[in-house]
Amino acid sequence: MNKQYFDLAKVVVVLSVSLLVGCQSTGTIYKHHTEMYPPVGAEVSVEIGEEVIERTRGIGTPSIKLDDIEFEQSGYEFFLPGSLYQISFVSPEGRDTANGYGGIRSQTGETSVSGSRYAVSSDSSGTGCELKVSGLNLADEAGRNISNWIESSDADGSDRNNGISIGGRTLLSGSMIGGSNSLFTVAIPDNKCSKRYKFEDYGRTFRQELIYLGRSGDELSFKYREYSGSLARPAFSADLKYDLSESQTIGYRGARLKIIEAGNQQIKYRVESHIKGI
Repeated sequence: MNKQYFDLAKVVVVLSVSLLVGCQSTGTIYKHHTEMYPPVGAEVSVEIGEEVIERTRGIGTPSIKLDDIEFEQSGYEFFLPGSLYQISFVSPEGRDTANGYGGIRSQTGETSVSGSRYAVSSDSSGTGCELKVSGLNLADEAGRNISNWIESSDADGSDRNNGISIGGRTLLSGSMIGGSNSLFTVAIPDNKCSKRYKFEDYGRTFRQELIYLGRSGDELSFKYREYSGSLARPAFSADLKYDLSESQTIGYRGARLKIIEAGNQQIKYRVESHIKGI
C-alpha cells in the first residue's frame, strides 16, 4: 500500500474516533426497569388527586419529565404543556438531552405558533433543566409569520438570547435573518423537571400508586391503586384514612411518608421508604 495513502487513512481514522469520543447518541434504548418515585429522602408537594408515591415496572426508556411551564420572550408569553421527553443524547459529562417538536403555544393575543423546535437538557445531578429553543415560528392573526420578532439584546446592550458567536463575531442572535425562527434558552426550575422513565404499554407494565384525596380535621384520605397496562384493576384498589393526631407518619405496603403539611389543596411530605413490589 502506498505510504502516503496509509498515513492519510490513519489521519481519517484518528479524526473519526476523536469526533465520536466527543459525543454519544443513545438512540432508543428499551429495557426492563422498575421506577420508584419520588426518591427516598425527597420532600415533595402535590395537589389533591395527584400521586404522592408510585412504583412502575415494565419496559421503558430513560426520559425527562417536564411539568406545564410558562415563559416570556421579547414581550410574548408562551406555554409548553407537561410531557415526557425520551432522552436521545448523552454528553461525556453526563448531560442528557431530549428533543421536542410543535409543543409550544402562544399566550399573547392575536398571535399563534405555527411550528416549534426545542431541546430539553438536564445534567447528571438531575436537578433543574434547560429548554433550548432553536426554532419558533410566531404568526400574526392573519397567519403570516412575524419576522425578527425576538429582541437581540436588553436595553443595556447585553445579549439576552445566547446567540452563536465565532471569533468574537455574532453570527446568529435572536431571530434568524429574514425569518421568524429564534434562538434562546429558558431555565426550568427543579420542581418542574425530573428524570423519569417512559414506559411502553404492551400490557406488561404494572403500576402501583398512592393518591392524595384531602383532609377533614386530623384525618387524611388516600386511595391506593394498581394498574396492569393502561387499565385499572378495581379488585386491587383500597380507600385509606389516617389520623394525624396519632402519628405524622403514614404507611401502606411498605411505603412510609412523613407528613409535613396537609390541607384541602395540597400535601407536603418526605418519602422515608417506598412501596414494596408484588
